[in-house]
Amino acid sequence: MVNRFPIKSSETLLGFAARYARERNTRLPQFMRLTGIKIWHYPSFDATVSRLAAMSGNTFEELAIHALRMEDGWRHKLLGELIDRRDVVRDAARYCPRCLTEDHAQGGRRPFTNVFCRAAWMHARIEVCSEHRIQLHTISQKYPGYAGEDFTSAVMDNWAEVTSAAANAMPVEITGYDRYFSQRLNGVATSNDLLDDMPFYAALRICEIVGAMATGGDRQALSRHSFEALQVMSKTGFDLLSEGYVGLRAFLEKMDSLDVGNDDKSVGTRLYGKLYGYLYDNADRPGFAAVVNFVRDHAFGAHPLGPENNFLGHGGVRKFHSVRSAFTEYGIHPVTMRKLLTAEGLLDDETSPVRDLKVSIDVGTMERIIASWKDSVPMTFARERLDASPQVIRQLVDARILSAATEKSDHDLKRLFSRAEIEGLVARLDSLATSGDAPGMVPLKNCVPFMSFVDQLRGILEGRIPFSVSKSDGKSTTLEHLLVDINAVKAVAGVGIPGGYVATNFMTTRLVALADTVIRLASAGVFETIQYRSGNGLTVTAYSEESVRAFLKDHITFRKLARGKEHYAKTEKRVSGVTPVYDFGGFEQNLSQS
Repeated sequence: MVNRFPIKSSETLLGFAARYARERNTRLPQFMRLTGIKIWHYPSFDATVSRLAAMSGNTFEELAIHALRMEDGWRHKLLGELIDRRDVVRDAARYCPRCLTEDHAQGGRRPFTNVFCRAAWMHARIEVCSEHRIQLHTISQKYPGYAGEDFTSAVMDNWAEVTSAAANAMPVEITGYDRYFSQRLNGVATSNDLLDDMPFYAALRICEIVGAMATGGDRQALSRHSFEALQVMSKTGFDLLSEGYVGLRAFLEKMDSLDVGNDDKSVGTRLYGKLYGYLYDNADRPGFAAVVNFVRDHAFGAHPLGPENNFLGHGGVRKFHSVRSAFTEYGIHPVTMRKLLTAEGLLDDETSPVRDLKVSIDVGTMERIIASWKDSVPMTFARERLDASPQVIRQLVDARILSAATEKSDHDLKRLFSRAEIEGLVARLDSLATSGDAPGMVPLKNCVPFMSFVDQLRGILEGRIPFSVSKSDGKSTTLEHLLVDINAVKAVAGVGIPGGYVATNFMTTRLVALADTVIRLASAGVFETIQYRSGNGLTVTAYSEESVRAFLKDHITFRKLARGKEHYAKTEKRVSGVTPVYDFGGFEQNLSQS
């Protein structure tokens, strides 16, 4: 289809119809009467626009989006943007004098067919032309009625007024607010990651609210402010939000700092005043989800709030806990909660305590503290679960097989051991145990004389001592159910004489000497010795066989030489002229065999 009379990108549909009527050398009311095209008649809108599209060479879709149509009871839609119906100017032609004179200057057979109504001019909150940097004007002659909004004829009939306004136009300051909302309503691409996703009316309202909060205008209802005051607040708010979510975060952080010292309610659902109220009321409307989630996430990151607070709905993830919220979520009494936090060094001065709602603790830290507290069990539980004495439990702690707090913690909560750790130890023993009662397997207590419970358990966990579990079906494993290989325990404990060494009784028999003599010779360095564990758990001395053979090769004891007490006197005469190598008194002499 050839566009013989195309609609402008920022033009309103009714303005286009008036311009097209002028192209057909008539006025809009007469054109609608002759053609039956009644754009303002909602029931026949589709048929009317389709007919106008066919006549002008446009498509239905191209024209329909330019129509100012009622969307609901409070809003109109124009060029895809929702605007508050109270902001629509329809009583007279509103225009930029410079835009119209430039349109008219394009000439042609009918110059006024070049003059068109921009969508932004229909919005009362847009007061300037951001392109020409001058104030918008309104033609003094009012439209004759709702169905007589003939923009082209109004301009044509009052052209002298338009040219006079263009000639006398004074430059005005153009703000980012003016430029953004004018371009957006005219269909020009804008760039603001916060406002772009919101409906036009909502973006405007957010700027208004933020500006009011920043300037103190929120102390009274916004509806009580004058139009001029609302404009000033809106421009202030836009400046704060000109960087999108970066600007909104900075604004919220400022509000967070102002919250210090307020009452408990200020950290609840009304934390951000009128901004919160507006977002709360519109949270479920299209275009609000992103900003609602952003404000909620920021609040959760700055205050101990969570989904149960119903802050902008039940969504979001809690980031901080107060004592009150921890009590609500975990059921731990606030007094107990404060003791736990004090023990962790998270509450400093309890002489002038911070109120429960004012405490702010990172969720991860709070969950760790609470999990630890709920997992804590007293010594009684550890004793009963492991079927062990308090001494054994303390030995396990000293050996770091179990961990525990002090016997009486700083926060006076007598819960010392970790239930999960105890159950984890038992589960590990169950997984490592062999099945059945093999020969030589005895309870741990049978091996205590030469290896403690703790050392046996460490050997079991390290895989050096084979063991099994002997219990009835359905019973939970305890230390009393463990059976160990006694020979393996002895080997690990070092019980028994090592190879190449002999015991003291062997020495007394071989040397034919008293045990005291053997000990004295060892002290003199005659024998090489080591310490070993006997079967009853005592530490005793063993002597190197090699050193014993070396000694016997060159030495002989008096007792061995005499070969019995009855020969002591005769033997004493035999060696009367020999000096003993080692003389320990009486018959405890060691002579050189040479």
